[in-house]
Amino acid sequence: MRHALLALPAFVLLLAAPALAQQAAPPAAAPSELEQSGLTPPTILSEGYSTHGQDTLVTRLLGQKVYSSVADDAKEIGTISDMVVTSGQGISAVVIGVGGFLGIGTKDVAIDFAQLEWAERQDGSRRWVLDTTAEELTAAPAFIWTDSEEAKGPAMTPEQEQEQMAPGDPNAAPADPDETTDQPDRPVISIPVDRTGLTDFDGSTLTADELRGTGVYGIDDEPIGSISDVVLTPQGGIDALVVDVGGFLGLGAKPVAVGFDKLSFSADTSGTRYLFINASRGQLEAQVPYDPATYAADRANQRMVITP
Repeated sequence: MRHALLALPAFVLLLAAPALAQQAAPPAAAPSELEQSGLTPPTILSEGYSTHGQDTLVTRLLGQKVYSSVADDAKEIGTISDMVVTSGQGISAVVIGVGGFLGIGTKDVAIDFAQLEWAERQDGSRRWVLDTTAEELTAAPAFIWTDSEEAKGPAMTPEQEQEQMAPGDPNAAPADPDETTDQPDRPVISIPVDRTGLTDFDGSTLTADELRGTGVYGIDDEPIGSISDVVLTPQGGIDALVVDVGGFLGLGAKPVAVGFDKLSFSADTSGTRYLFINASRGQLEAQVPYDPATYAADRANQRMVITP
């Protein structure tokens, strides 16, 4: 009996230890002003970026060979020579050099980046695969960048430019448009998204942070821009989405407020979200721009209503 009584205090202490530890836990830190406002710090800036299994560096894509399949006898059909980056979407097109010899006589063809597959072979190695043939790529339209030498011709030497200058006052007569060096506007890269495998879902279940950055597609699934912000109602609901239209890498884009009612959201198997609207890029570009300072008073004019 005496041994049992002596053991009792130690047993009681063991039971009490968790309770004491819980009481000694430091109080939770008060939420920061940023957290109180409903915003979170930028993930990459505050926490760094952790690579994933499907990530790759752009520099490692350039010069990579593209094959028709993973088979040992698959033909090499081209080489990745460049990429096209679209605001809000990342890499939208990949330029593949086809044909030629040692870079001479090579034809560039642009394809949708989603068509390329980083495929695994039986031996565990990987290669870039495009389900087509070299003949089909060769027959496809050539990709010519607006500012390239192919589009506007080789650069002239100072002597050649001097020879092209007419004597007299250049402002004395209107310039002939055919003789100016003005270049046409850069064409919009418009590769429709492939809806195969996409699943529709209710966009009202998304938070503001989840909505930001979502790609926006219009009539015929043409890329229009991306969601940059969310406009809330006085009650805290979502009144409109701010879509950045045009621009490049976020620069020079026009913000347009699109009503949140009856919008069609989809997602692919990797979780990437898409917003499809029944409007064209031109309609959004013609819309009155969104101004957060005047939106409440000018809502009827600034808020674009999309019909299903």
